[in-house]
Amino acid sequence: MVAMRRIFTTLSCLLASLLLVMSCNREPRALVQIQQVRSGDYVLTLLNDTGAVKQHSNRFTLEIRNATSNELANVSKVQIQASMRMPGMGPMFANVSSPRQTEPGRCEFDADFSMAGQWSFLVTFDPNGRAQFNLNAQ
Repeated sequence: MVAMRRIFTTLSCLLASLLLVMSCNREPRALVQIQQVRSGDYVLTLLNDTGAVKQHSNRFTLEIRNATSNELANVSKVQIQASMRMPGMGPMFANVSSPRQTEPGRCEFDADFSMAGQWSFLVTFDPNGRAQFNLNAQ
C-alpha cells in the first residue's frame, strides 16, 4: 500500500511538471489587426487571434502607441464601452470586461455581443484620451 502511494505521488508530480513545462513553452498567440484609429498623439489598434469580430464571446488586445515614435505608450485609466444603436430605442450595451494591462500600452479584455451587427467601442484613457472603433459582429 505504501509503495502504491509512492508510485502515485511520483506519477502525479511528473505529470504536473510535464504540464508546467508544456504551458511555458507555448508560442505566444499571433494577433491580427481588426481596426486602427488615431486619437491626438496616439494610435490605437484593436487586435484578436482571427481579425474578425463575432457575435457572443470575443477576446481582444488593445495597443496604444505614440503616433510619432510608434512605441507603446504608458497610458492609464483605460476604459472600454461597447454599444449598438437601436432604431426607436435606447442603445444596447455589450458586456465588456475591465481591461487587463499586460504591459504598458497593451491590454486585453473580453467582450460579449448579444447580437450580430454594427457595434461602437468607445475607448477612454488618461485624462483626455478618447477614441472610437466601429465594428461589425458577425
